[in-house]
Amino acid sequence: MSTADTVADKMELTELVARIARAVDRTDRDAIVACYAEKSFDDHGRFRGSGVEFAEYICNSDFTNASPFLYHLLGQSIWDVEGDEAFGETYFDFYMQSEESSLVRSFGRYLDYCQRIDGKWLLTYRRVVMDYRGTHPSTNAPASAGHFEGTRDRNDPVYKRLRWPEHP
Repeated sequence: MSTADTVADKMELTELVARIARAVDRTDRDAIVACYAEKSFDDHGRFRGSGVEFAEYICNSDFTNASPFLYHLLGQSIWDVEGDEAFGETYFDFYMQSEESSLVRSFGRYLDYCQRIDGKWLLTYRRVVMDYRGTHPSTNAPASAGHFEGTRDRNDPVYKRLRWPEHP
């Protein structure tokens, strides 16, 4: 395998992890499922099950739906690519609001095993390693006038592929 192929694989794998995070933040069931191999397992500690079951958990659980937002910030990803298999570590910082006056923050690492299946990288096994989890007091500020606001569904601005302002 050439260096260019390895670099392309690592970029695709890093984007796969980003796509999962975005799909979770938007509670986009189909997009979450699309990131996992048919035979997959996700160990998030609180949740353990297949990629399909993880998508259902994210989209339908009282725990995740209690928050008006889920927010993942991803850090560095390191991938070891071995043919059609890859082992990766990606740092994350995660936020959600458990109550109006409480912000939950956690950070840690995703340890992922991915396989190239039919030419596409998919997540087969994920372990979440938690390095910190805490609850912090928070105060909600009113929405800023004029800003686009995020939503936890397909109404989020990311899904509307604008090429020019709707209301210039």
